[in-house]
Amino acid sequence: MHAPALARRLTASGAILAALAVIPAAPAASAAAGRAAAKTVPAVVAWGDNDTGSLGNGTTTSSSTPVYVRLPASQRFTALRSGAFGLAVSASGRLYAWGANASGQLGDGTTTDRLKPERISLPAGVRLRTARAGGEFALALTTGGKMLAWGFNADGQLGTGSTVNHHKPAWVKLPKGVKITAISAGYNNSLALTSTGRVLSWGAGHDGQLGDGTATGRQVPGYVKLPKHTKITSIAAGNGNGYAVTSTGRLLAWGFNVYGELGDGTATDRLTPVFTRLPKGVKVSAAVAGVLHTLALTRGHKVLAWGNNSNGQLGTGSVVSHRKPVWVRLPAGTKVSALAAGQLFSMALTTGHHILTWGQNNHGQLGDGTTTERHLPGRVHLPPGFTPTVIGAGFDSRSPLAGGRQIPD
Repeated sequence: MHAPALARRLTASGAILAALAVIPAAPAASAAAGRAAAKTVPAVVAWGDNDTGSLGNGTTTSSSTPVYVRLPASQRFTALRSGAFGLAVSASGRLYAWGANASGQLGDGTTTDRLKPERISLPAGVRLRTARAGGEFALALTTGGKMLAWGFNADGQLGTGSTVNHHKPAWVKLPKGVKITAISAGYNNSLALTSTGRVLSWGAGHDGQLGDGTATGRQVPGYVKLPKHTKITSIAAGNGNGYAVTSTGRLLAWGFNVYGELGDGTATDRLTPVFTRLPKGVKVSAAVAGVLHTLALTRGHKVLAWGNNSNGQLGTGSVVSHRKPVWVRLPAGTKVSALAAGQLFSMALTTGHHILTWGQNNHGQLGDGTTTERHLPGRVHLPPGFTPTVIGAGFDSRSPLAGGRQIPD
């Protein structure tokens, strides 16, 4: 399905949105020993829609408050992402996956949905730095700067040189000698950041999401046409579009723009990168893409948002959409350290170790114990004794995750 078709389908049906934040599951320990030693253990939690087991707790029951993901209790997880499925990468470089698997996006060699995490086999000797969930496919970055991909591949989004689906991790055909430092997976397009600050793209191109000046897709990575002398430090892929933060704190965007997702003040698709119209003097450090909206984290730990706002996902207190960045109305004194965006909701991790969410909530994806939509940021109801240190979602996420430390009961 093309990105515009997806956007129309989501808008028409009031599609579900859920942010994803992961936390490693807490190991068994006696309450007395835990309190006496004042010791914390790794833990992973998830909330929101669970029709395909995307909460990873062994059930298909949705939850409006965080529940523990059944990941190995002995491991700490440093990278977490989700779509209709979840991915978790451990500090030791192992990969776990769960949830929807119709296209082999879990990478376990099957097309069977999983209600709890399964460890995924990687090529011999390979360890991962991170993984990303796209539209029924996944990408992974190895510690050696190479890439693996698996799942749905009709548009060549796996970067293997064909359109054949893969149910197990396969090597992405990177240009010779290139080392990758960051990755991002969109609906049907993929991005990678090289060690020299350039951006590679591949997959579908009909909305300009490859940023190469054409509307033609490709099955192997090629370079985005960046402005001369530009070095990129962070990337994000979304629903038919792409984003790149420059070393000077500016933001470039390209591709699908019907709802103003590129933030350039128009609703015109762009085949090559254009600058997002940031407020005067503001510099950004990262951007994340939802299905119809975009968020950016400023160097001052504030948040900007733009694009579609039908469910309050911009966090301005209204449902008015914006084609240029506007300030998210954070609680007074709040500083944000990380962002995540789902379909029609948004999520932020604060420096005070709280998680804020806003936007659509029909499946409890805001994690506040209700299914009531919220147009301003509010806190997730985290388990007692849990301190979040990492969050993660994907543009198509319906089941937010959060990872951190848990004081045993």
